Amino acid sequence: MLRPLAAAFALLAIPVLADGPAYRCANAGSVSFQQTPCAAASEERAFELPSYPPVNMLERDRLLAREAALDARLLRRAEIDAQERIARDARRAREAEADAERERARTTEAGYFYPAYPLAYPRAGHHRNRFGPSLNDQVMGTSGLPRIR
Repeated sequence: MLRPLAAAFALLAIPVLADGPAYRCANAGSVSFQQTPCAAASEERAFELPSYPPVNMLERDRLLAREAALDARLLRRAEIDAQERIARDARRAREAEADAERERARTTEAGYFYPAYPLAYPRAGHHRNRFGPSLNDQVMGTSGLPRIR
């Protein structure tokens, strides 16, 4: 567990040491990196650290501006989504209120109307009239079949 941790700290310390040679010292199972030569009792290995080119400020500024534009677009998209969500919730609330009003009106109207049942069911009129043609049939000259009412 200590080796990866020591290696991580060593890698973080490398940019600090970038102005000269670095020394890797191994002493009784522990490893350390330092700018000065190791003590006589430890195993020493010297190596030269690479020098890095200077930072390209124009490219850095271009990338930062591009990232700022992207952040602005994402923020605007989030604002639009929030407005759409608010409008959608308001529309759903209005629809629910209208449905409740329709249901209230339907239940109120249902109290005033009662079903009407016929006093007697009509007879089927598909056969010839047993009593002969009616006065209307005689006057109009029809065939004597019952009229559909």
